[in-house]
This record gives sequence, C-alpha cells and structure tokens, in this order.
Amino acid sequence: MDDPGFIRRLFDAHPDGLWVFDDDGVTVWANDHMARMLGRDPASMPGLPVHETMDEQGRRDFSAALARMVESGTGGQNIDSHFVRPDGTAVWGLVSFAPVVDDDGRRIGWLHRVTPYTDRKQLLETINKREQQLATAQQIAHLGSWEWDVRHDRVEWSDEMCRIFGVQQATEIDYLTYLERIHVDDRDLALAALDQGLHGTAFDFDHRIMRPDGEVRWIRGRGIPDVDETGTVWRLSGTAQDTTAVHDADEQAAEATRRLQLLQQMAEVANRATSLRELLFIAGAGVPMNTSWSAVAAYLYGSPAEPPELLDIGRDQSPVPPDAELAERARATGEMAVRAAPGLEETHSIVAMPVFLADEVVCVVELLADEVPPDENSHRLLSQIAHQLGVVAERERSASELAEARDAAMEASRLKSEFLATMSHEIRTPMNGVIGLTDLLLRTDLDEHQRRLAENLQGSGMTLLGIINDILDLSKIESGKLELEAADFDVRGVFDQVASLLSGPAHEKGLELVVACDPDVPAQLRGDSVRLGQVVSNLGANAVKFTDAGEVVIAARIERASSRDVVLRVDVTDTGVGIDPAERERLFEAFTQADPSTTRRHGGTGLGLTISRQLVEALGGEIWVVSEPGSGSTFSFTARLGLVSGSAARRLDVPVQLRGRHVLVVDDNATNRLILEHQLAAWHMRPLAVDSAEAALAALQDARWGRDPFEVVLLDLRMPDTDGLELARQIGALEGLPQPAMLLLTSEPVSRQQVVDAGIRGSLDKPIRHAELHETLLALLAPRPGTTTSAPARRRPALGVRVLVVEDNPVNQLVAAGFLEDLGCAVDLAGDGLEAVALLSGRHSYDVVLMDCRMPRLDGFDATRRIRKQEPPGVRVPIIAMTASALEGVRERCLEAGMDDYLTKPVDGTEVERALRTWAGSTAGGATEAEAIIGVLDPERVRMLEGLVKDGTTFFERTANSFISRVGEQVVAIRDAAESRNANDLLTTAHQLKGSALNLGLPRVAAAAERLESLGAAGRTGDTKALLDDLAAEVEIAVSALVRATGSDR
Repeated sequence: MDDPGFIRRLFDAHPDGLWVFDDDGVTVWANDHMARMLGRDPASMPGLPVHETMDEQGRRDFSAALARMVESGTGGQNIDSHFVRPDGTAVWGLVSFAPVVDDDGRRIGWLHRVTPYTDRKQLLETINKREQQLATAQQIAHLGSWEWDVRHDRVEWSDEMCRIFGVQQATEIDYLTYLERIHVDDRDLALAALDQGLHGTAFDFDHRIMRPDGEVRWIRGRGIPDVDETGTVWRLSGTAQDTTAVHDADEQAAEATRRLQLLQQMAEVANRATSLRELLFIAGAGVPMNTSWSAVAAYLYGSPAEPPELLDIGRDQSPVPPDAELAERARATGEMAVRAAPGLEETHSIVAMPVFLADEVVCVVELLADEVPPDENSHRLLSQIAHQLGVVAERERSASELAEARDAAMEASRLKSEFLATMSHEIRTPMNGVIGLTDLLLRTDLDEHQRRLAENLQGSGMTLLGIINDILDLSKIESGKLELEAADFDVRGVFDQVASLLSGPAHEKGLELVVACDPDVPAQLRGDSVRLGQVVSNLGANAVKFTDAGEVVIAARIERASSRDVVLRVDVTDTGVGIDPAERERLFEAFTQADPSTTRRHGGTGLGLTISRQLVEALGGEIWVVSEPGSGSTFSFTARLGLVSGSAARRLDVPVQLRGRHVLVVDDNATNRLILEHQLAAWHMRPLAVDSAEAALAALQDARWGRDPFEVVLLDLRMPDTDGLELARQIGALEGLPQPAMLLLTSEPVSRQQVVDAGIRGSLDKPIRHAELHETLLALLAPRPGTTTSAPARRRPALGVRVLVVEDNPVNQLVAAGFLEDLGCAVDLAGDGLEAVALLSGRHSYDVVLMDCRMPRLDGFDATRRIRKQEPPGVRVPIIAMTASALEGVRERCLEAGMDDYLTKPVDGTEVERALRTWAGSTAGGATEAEAIIGVLDPERVRMLEGLVKDGTTFFERTANSFISRVGEQVVAIRDAAESRNANDLLTTAHQLKGSALNLGLPRVAAAAERLESLGAAGRTGDTKALLDDLAAEVEIAVSALVRATGSDR
C-alpha cells in the first residue's frame, strides 16, 4: 500500500471529481475526473486558479466562500456550485470540502469532492417550474389539491387549497380540521362522499364551506382512493374547486329563466285572456311558481265615486294581509310603492304595482317579495308584468267598445236592410204596373204620337229601374252580403249577351260595336258569369253612352294562366271625348261622374263604375282606365276564373267543314277586319281582309288566277263608295269566277228580299256573335243531305197552358193577365194566399202558379208551404215567385218555401214566357198538329235558320237532320251519367244537349236539359228519374215536330 501509483489510481477511479487547492484558491492537485468535468487537460490543472473556472458572479461568490473557509477552518457538504468550461458551457456540481493538514496539524489546503449535478439540476429546475405552473393554474382555476394519509391521519393541502378555505399554510391540518370547515347543512353530504372514497370509489359532490371570516363559499369536491396490495384504502387524494362565482351565475341565470318563463306564460295567457280579472288570478298563481315571490291581492278601480274592488289573487296563501294604504299610494303617484312586510321586516317587502290603461291606473297589484328592497331586475320584471296586464285591460276595453259599435252597426244594418226591402217592394210594385202596362200598350195599335209617348214612358221606367238596381247592388256590396257563384259557364255566351244588349243603343247612335274573345280564351270557365257580365255591360254601356261617333270595342284575352285558373283581361275601348287626368282619380267613387253635366245629358247615378270596381275586386282582379281628353278611353279590368276540367274545358272543336276554307272579309273598319281575321284563323280557315269593294274585286280575281278561289265572302253593308249589297251584285256578275257563298254583316235593318236579290245567302247583325258566325259558316259550307221544301213563316205560338196568378195588387193582376193572355194562356186570378190554397185544393188544376210573395192574410211563402202539404203523391204544380224584393236571400227563401223559380218585379214579358216554357213542360194539351209543332219550336230561330240557304237547302233542315241523328246518343249519355252518379259528366252532357237544342230553337228540350245540368252543377245525382223521363218525353215530342216541320224521314 506504500505504492504511490496505487494511491493515484485509486483517486482516478473515484466517480467524483477530487480537487485540492490552497488558501489562495490555487489548484494543488486534481484527479482526472475533475479535469474532465471542467473540460481541461489533467496536466494543466496544478496551479490553475479556481476563479478561472467560474463566471463573474461565481468568482465573487467563491472569494467570499473561500474567506469564510479560511477563517473557520472547517468544511461543508453538498453545496450547489456552478462552473464554466473553456468552451463556455456550464457545469453544475454538489461540492463537499474539508481542510487538508500536514503531520504537524497545519492546514496546507482544501480537498473538494465535486459530484456531477448538471442533469439533476436541470431536472429539478423542470420540476420546480412544473410545480410553479401547477400552483399558478390552481390559483387561476380556484382549484386546490389535497392528500389524506388515512393510516396516519395526515392531511396535506396545496397553497391554493389553503387560500380557498382561508387557512394559514403553516397550520397543521387533519381530518377534523377539514370537517370543521364544511357548512353545517352539508356535513352529512361530505361524510357520505368521504365514506364512499374510503370504500374504494371515486366521489364528486358540491357543498358549502364556512371560511374563518364567516364567508360562505361553494366547493366542487372530487376524490379518488389509493389501495395497497390487500385492497385496503390507505390514501385519498383529490381537488376542491371554488365554484362560488359559477354557482351564483347559475342561480342568476335560473332566476332570469324563471322570470322569462313567467313573462312568456303571462304573454301567452294575455293573448287568450278575455278580461283583466281573469289574467290577474292567473298571474297570482304564476308568480310564486316561477319566482320566490307570492301574490297578496289586487285592487280594481272603476268610477272615482266607487271604492276599489279587492281581489284575493293570492287565494288566502299570503302570510301578510293586503295593504290598502300602500295600494292607494301607488295609484295616486302612478309609481311602484314599497314597504317592509309586517313581521318580516328583515327579509321581505310588500310591493304595490300600478297597472295603466292609457294614462289611467285601472288596477294595483300587491306582491310579497323576498328582497329588502327589491333589486333593479325585480323592478324590471314587475314593470313588464304590469305592461302585460295593461295590454289585456286595453284589449278588454277595446273589445267592449267594439262590441257596442258592432251591435250599433248590426242594428243600423238591420234597419237599412228592412228599409231597402220595404222600399224595393214599395217602388217595384207600382213600377211593375208602369212598365208592364206600357209594354201591353205598345203591343196595341197606336198612332205615331201615341207610340212615341208610350216608348218614352217605358224608357223612363227602365231608367228608374236601373237606378234602383244600382243602389241595391251598392248596398249589398257595402254590407258584405254580395256572394259570388262558382259555376261553369260559356265564356263567349257572356260576351254574346253583352253584344245583344248594347247593339241597339250603339246602332241608334251610328257607332261600330265590336265584341270579341281572343281564340285562346277557353270555351268554358268557372266563376260568377252574371257578375262578370254585369261589369262588361256597365263598362260597355258607358262607352256607348259617352261616344258620339266612331267605335266601341270590347275585347277579352287571357293575361296569365296556371294549372288551376286563368286571369281574364277585358278591355273596353271607345273613341269618345276622353277623360281629364284630374277627373280620372274620382271616377270609381260612388255618385261621381267626370262631368256633372253628364247626368243632365245622359242620366245615371254615377254608381256603375263604383259597383264595377267592387265586383272586379270580388272577382280577384283590378280595374283601371287609360284616357286622354279628345282621344277616347280604354277601361280595363281583370278577373281570376277557374279552369274547367274534362270535356267542357276544351276550346270549340273545329269542324272539318271549316278547315282550310278560303274566306274574304270586306269591311272598311280596321278593328272589325282584325278581329274577324283572328277568329277565322282560329277555326283553321284562311282569311284575307280588305277595306273596300275595289280591293275585294281585285282579290277575287287574284285568287281566281292563282287557282285558289274564295269559298266565302263576308260583306259589310255600310262602306264608302260601294256598299255590301252593290258589291255582292258586282261579284255575282263576274264571268268565269266560281261563285263564293256570300254573307252580309249589317248593323241596320235590311229586307230579306234585298239580300236574296243581291245573291247573298244570309245576313248577321253586328256586333258579330261568336256562336252565330260559327253556326252560319257551318250552314254555308256543310255538305247537303238532300233538298226539302222550306217551312213557311209562322205566327207567335200559343202556349195553351192554364195559369193561376196569385197577386193582391189589381194593377199587377192586370199586367200579369195581359202578358199571359198575349201568350195564349188561360188565366185565373187569386187575391191572396188563402184564395190560392182554396183554388188548388178543389177540382181546379193549373199547369203553373205565379205567386206574389208579400200579400195580406197569407203571404206567398206560407201559401206555397200549405199547397205543397196538400198535394197528393206524385203531383207537384210548378210555383213561380213574383217578388218586388231584389235583396240577397230572397231566392233562397223562395226555394226553401217550396217554390220552383222566381221572377223579379217589374216582370218582363220575355222572362214570363221563358219561365212558362221551362216549367209548363208538356202539360199543354189539345193542340192541333201545327200548334204542337209551333209550341215545341222557336219560330224566330226557325226563320233565322231558314234564311240561310245553300244549294236549295236551308240551314234549319241541315241542323234538324243532324239533331235527329245524334240526340238519341246524347240522351243515353245523360242517363248513363245520372245512373253512375257522375255529377261532372251529367253537367257536361246535359249542357251539350241544351246548347244543341237552343241553337236549333227547341226551348222545351233546352229547359229539360238545363234542369238536369243544374243538378250536375250542384253535385246532386240521386233524384233524377222524373227529370230524365221528362227529358226523354220532350226529346220525343221535339223529334216528331222536327220531322213534321222538315218533311224528312226518320
């Protein structure tokens, strides 16, 4: 062991650095490991000053430490030391040192053992950093951590845990210390959670703690157990998070939610509540359900002279009585009044809340609040509740006022309706005499002066009737009693009726009247045809009235269409005086005309446009006017009408006889030419329109040379230079020209002989009606089935029916009897309903009864009911009402009483004849064969059809033969539709037969078909047998009459 090399090898093998330096800090010796730690060569270590291995701070620290070592002469252990290598890298070591002495005990230096510490140093710094971060995170999250050594009852809390519980960090903490901090009401909860942990299960619970300063905090506690190898829990660790702020926010949010729910409930209930009283009791129940408040009472204030009404909206549940003085203070000031609750002064307040209606306090509600005083949120909630109560109070008062106004309006409307009904009856009854007797007078032989006076009298009466009808229509519209029908109707039929209505006044003024539907307009639409026609007639009549020269054009077209309906547009254009822009705005107001002198010149009330506007709006459209003074006017309107499904919706089928036919139109009026061209082209004909006789002759020659001659020529009668009759003669005189069939279009009377002499096959009155033009062209171009002798012109048919007239007014009796006797009827009179019942209960039998509705002793409604009761089975005499009332609901009353139809006074002779032909049916007997033919056929229609001749055969013969060949199939189709209960097919097939019958002039067949058509339109198919049998009988009679009239072979 005396070997020095052995000692050195021993020092070099030591894992720590060994370093010896003197009292001056100069290295005496160092082992190799120390040199490697410092990054130096071992040979360079002796004589190395220690301070060269340190940074500036280390040198200062080393100098001070060396001085203490020298002074004390003792050593030290595990001192953190920092060294710097020559390359600048840092090295940490734990240094232990001791003095080195010689044999004499003198200190010769210091021995240092330097243990490498760099890696541990970095690890410790990382750990310290993480611990600091964790502590910061706990502080931010208000999350403390704890650990409980169950075996030794040692508890360790983090710094944040101590701060949360308000405990000094130096305080010794154990299990009891923790329990003492738990809120007394939550200790059982905490013990249960800890017991759960001690049995090996993690726990999580919310509880309160009491800090030493008395503050209560909410804590979310969590813990997990640690178990040993035997499964015994030896430690619990966990966290405690201060959730006071979150808990308070949740409470505030929950309170806000409850208040919002209360307001929502109040709003919903307020929408349904009919009275403030009702809502107060609901609010009294809802406030405690959604808040910690309770209802006390409510005071309802009526008139100032009466005391308020006290309502127990708290339903005896309030711990405090109502405070009338506080309520009066709130009412007087109009502001919320608050007072401490008696016996609960420290915790509760009574709040008196005023409820306003406009500026008046109508109610004060008292509530018991658990706040002293209530906070701002509570004030806001109360204000919102008071607002809801005020809304209901206002609605209640408005409803009361509306009810009173409604009752007053209903009473005024009832009085108005009674007045109108009375006036309608009282005015129409004498007017029936005036107009009816004038009509009868005009049928007698009068000299020119007498006839002029009678015609003026009749015109004045009709004008007065028109004014009354306008006023009644306006009254219906304004009272909301106007009801629109929704039925399928023939669109072009409506416009043809308007054309017929306006043709007379237009021709008298020398005006060109054109009425046309665009070819794209469907044949049938669904809606109220009467009101549509009323608007068109009103606008057309105005145009004719205010136009002195030129033309009036009524044109209809489709503006928009969908799969279910169309918007029909109608334009009524005139060449009249026009309207000043300042007057256009007032045109559609009641009793307004553009020029006050209009009433003096033309008459009228100024109601027509007002009624038209309101009817158009009811039809789903709009109405407007475009006009300039001196340039005429165009009144336009739209109407929304439904499309008709099935065969009835199709446009008019184009017969093969019309397709491709070459037609020449000669008319000097450009509008007429344009419309005729469009209509003929829609029938697949090839029209050419010219404006003069010269152009027509040239066109005929050109067509001849082009080997495409015209087959039909439509000639206007009145043209400059050469009129239609002269042009027809010139056409007939053209040599080598295939003679076309010529048709005269005239707006004035022309004799049949003049037409025949000019070589013209027939004539049509202007304005040209769609259906008539179609039928006439078919007659001109249809193939000839054979020639027969034309039937002679016949007199007006005698109906041969027996009629009972029930009427209390002698003048009206005279009028009705005159009309009926003129129609060849046998007439009996009854002065009231009782006489009528007596006559019909005896042996007298009548084909038709005309029944007045308002009569003394027994009116027409009750008389009809008695007649129906006493009729034997299978017998039903047709009863037709004659009423002077034009108000809504009269028709329904008539039908409900058992009547079959009704006529409005003043009674028109044509309407009487129509009604008798419809309802008398085939009851007339005893007629001769000629009379039977006349009764079945319409002579005027027969004469018109017989006037159209081609190749020696009249159109009447051709259409009669066609009807005879097809009518059997049509009747079978109607019967099949009825028996299969298909209302739509019944409507369609009956409508088609009615149209064929009317075209040919068979009114009784048309009436029988119309009755079945009405059942189809109403969806009724169960009660058709009698009507089907009646139709079959009428068809059989009609066919026999046609065979006899044409001489054809069935």
